[in-house]
Amino acid sequence: MGEFTSFRIPNGRRQALVAALMFASDAIAAGQTETILHVFQAGNDGYFPEGYPVVLDSAGNVYGTTTYGGGGNCTFNVYTGCGMIYQITPPAQPGGAWTENIVWQFQGGIDGAIPGGLWLRNGKLYGGAGTGGSGACSGGCGYIFELTPPASPGRSWTKMPLHDFPTAESECGITAFDAAGNYYGVGPSRNGNGSVCKLAPPSTGSGSWKGETLYVFKGVARGENFGDGSGPLGVTFDSQGNLWGATYYGGYCQRFQGGSCFGTIFELTPPAEAGNPWSETVNYRFSNRDENPSSGVVIDKAGAVYGITYVEAYKFSDGALTVIDGFSDIPPNGYAPTGGVILDGAGNLYGTTGAGGEFGDGTVYKLTAPTYSQRILHSFAAGTDGWNPEGPLTLGPDGVLYGTTQIGGNQGCLQYELGGIGCGTVFEVVQ
Repeated sequence: MGEFTSFRIPNGRRQALVAALMFASDAIAAGQTETILHVFQAGNDGYFPEGYPVVLDSAGNVYGTTTYGGGGNCTFNVYTGCGMIYQITPPAQPGGAWTENIVWQFQGGIDGAIPGGLWLRNGKLYGGAGTGGSGACSGGCGYIFELTPPASPGRSWTKMPLHDFPTAESECGITAFDAAGNYYGVGPSRNGNGSVCKLAPPSTGSGSWKGETLYVFKGVARGENFGDGSGPLGVTFDSQGNLWGATYYGGYCQRFQGGSCFGTIFELTPPAEAGNPWSETVNYRFSNRDENPSSGVVIDKAGAVYGITYVEAYKFSDGALTVIDGFSDIPPNGYAPTGGVILDGAGNLYGTTGAGGEFGDGTVYKLTAPTYSQRILHSFAAGTDGWNPEGPLTLGPDGVLYGTTQIGGNQGCLQYELGGIGCGTVFEVVQ
């Protein structure tokens, strides 16, 4: 939705990672069952679910978005269609087929395109479109919407725009919300370093939403080595009401051997009095040993912060960062972590890798606390199984994990960035 609403590894780097890591092994974790719930078919069905977790409702329905396809008169480079929102419903009897229902097909114009992540509140779906609305950008600057389910199954959902972003700098990719109904996220900024933003609904139930910038990252000043970060990857609340996140760039910049900047873990503290600015603290600056964060963070009950970089999963606690998995490229380990990590109630972490596993096509893994040893729950095999699981996982009832593969599943949809075949899948892994 905004410049920094989701992270993607640069195309050349992703191609190199996938091409270099197509290894195989005769070992695979037993006792896990993966099921493909849906294979996308392009056209009105959409294709390439990218970078966002699915969400679940109380009935076990799965919801998500595809960036492309779904209808509408949109073309993005070689990709067509404006994107869509789907619902996958479980079978009436165990072992039966899941059913896909189209919730919304974006049409371009004021209706917009390029849907981002979804969140579910009080039975309604909320999300954002990267274009559309009434903003001053060509094609609109995007907007936040609400989708209300039909009163009777089989009827149409009702979409209501909640807030149109007036300018490109005001865009806000939502990743957190509070009990008062305010939404928080990250977006672009005039200086190019990104911002943390807030959207507040009208207090009376009618009227305009209010957009607010909580913090603008300064990056690293010319000639300096240290700064406050650049390129935020989302925010999440701790138990004290502070917002935590990671930035892809900034923090510490190496001025030799070609130079690079490695990102931060940051914390935003709300003001004591409403109307005053939030304050930022850089809690950790990554270095060339860590490379760069590639996801937002999650926080456990004790306040420890977890996330991933290109090459590792980390835990930040009591002012120190610990590498809890280095994703060794020794089969059948998963390699090239994607999408961040999620936590269960016991403190175990789950995530996906874009490469590695038994077939070299990516994995679903578990890092079991307190040692965080990596256990492969599923190795993707490309073809009908899908490959390159890019987005974060979602933890459902009884420990079932849900996610998407960006490609694979069928023989259609050439993926130009990774050179893969297939329109993508929705899957579950039962532990």
